[in-house]
Amino acid sequence: MSVSFTVNVPVIDNEYSYVFEDINIPGGSNSFQVRSQMVDDLHFVVRMFVDFRRSFDASDGVAEFFEKNVPAGNYEIAIEGTAREGEESVRLDFVAGQTIRADGEGNFHHEYDTSSLPEGSFTVKIGDVEKVIQLLPSNSGN
Repeated sequence: MSVSFTVNVPVIDNEYSYVFEDINIPGGSNSFQVRSQMVDDLHFVVRMFVDFRRSFDASDGVAEFFEKNVPAGNYEIAIEGTAREGEESVRLDFVAGQTIRADGEGNFHHEYDTSSLPEGSFTVKIGDVEKVIQLLPSNSGN
């Protein structure tokens, strides 16, 4: 299964930043990729008791981070860096993958808490089937 989505992040003082708070990473075989466009660099920061930081320079305005087999848990993850001179926003493309086991008849069940994800369009692909779903803001008691 893979889930992909895009977030456009405003540039302030030539810097961009997007934070996932309390994002759940399921256990098992998984992967996570982020691609930032119109940037000089990308910093991937996992905030725990000590920040885990990896930095990547851009090539032709594009910087990417990819990791697989991330330990299960809830994390605060920041994607940040320097935008190209004059840019007003940066496009971040995300792809998360997870292996899901089906029974002998091809049936499976999977749940994921989307409360830490932004509203917008998400493309979910399982095998050869692809669907676009919309996440809407929660009403939070309204």
